[in-house]
Amino acid sequence: MRPFETLTPRGQARRLRRVALAALEQFDLEVTRVALLAHATNMLFRVRTEGGSSYVLRVCAPEWRDDVDLQSEAMWLAALARESDIGAPVPIPARTAGPLGPYVVVADAKGVRLLRCVLMSWIPGTPLGRLLSEGNLVKMGELFARMHAHGAAFVPPLGFTTRRLGSFLARGEPNVLFSDPCMAEIAPEDREVLLRTRERVDAAHATLYAQPDGLRVIHNDLWHDNIKVDRGRLRPLDFEDTVWGYPVQDIAPALQDLMVDVAPDRYEPYVAAFRAGYEALAPWPERYEGEIDVYRAGRVLWVCNYVARFEREYLTSYTARMATLLRQFLETGQLRKVTATPEIS
Repeated sequence: MRPFETLTPRGQARRLRRVALAALEQFDLEVTRVALLAHATNMLFRVRTEGGSSYVLRVCAPEWRDDVDLQSEAMWLAALARESDIGAPVPIPARTAGPLGPYVVVADAKGVRLLRCVLMSWIPGTPLGRLLSEGNLVKMGELFARMHAHGAAFVPPLGFTTRRLGSFLARGEPNVLFSDPCMAEIAPEDREVLLRTRERVDAAHATLYAQPDGLRVIHNDLWHDNIKVDRGRLRPLDFEDTVWGYPVQDIAPALQDLMVDVAPDRYEPYVAAFRAGYEALAPWPERYEGEIDVYRAGRVLWVCNYVARFEREYLTSYTARMATLLRQFLETGQLRKVTATPEIS
């Protein structure tokens, strides 16, 4: 049998579908159909049952999130289902709890090592990214405020993560970008911009985490395509980046991704609408003007580090283009789209 990594995407999907079927045997479901939904970092399958219910099964990439991350995601989702009407996915417990708890099962198939799988309820609707409007951005701000309120009141169960978003590297990833070999590949003027940006971002994190008030559980990846619009209601998805942090850190990546996906003249109105929705329920969390932009700059560094780790051949050109954004940030304190800005997430 061919090694998994040598297969085409379709071949990998077929093989991982067998893992999905093995995982589903551990749940009390009458499964009628299992169909590939998405093949990205993880493999997602839509599951339909005899009674007409739908679910999403995530076959988790081996090195992407650790066991505690997956358990913590499910713990917070279970609490959201019990304690709120936010409408996030509901984790489904297996028939028998295993060593990773009731929500994370392990399964394998011929040619694939043991993989962790998580089953959740299906969220209907359309990704918010297809329905961006000022009205929906108001709702998005309200959603963030409600989730931040729940995150502040959340009492973590035993085994919940203690990880904090204390730097631009959210999960202890190796700092490849600022290693000597990578720095040597980057043009001197761009290298200086990256170093100065990191200095500013690091200083902001140090100040933020020196203040004990405000720390809570946050989603940390709630951009517009991790939200569905279900009959006018916004419902959040994809909680696998669950971590302890501050509201400004949760808002920053969402606004960064928003800037990437909209025309330059739409960004400010959309941010104003988001802020209006947030402030309808809670005080705006910035402690000084431009604080969120600092953490957005940290998000840019995170993506540059991802490129350094996994797409090294593009590092020089990518960081050169990102330096244009970051140079503007260092001069003005604002991170805004400029002509021919490449996509960053």
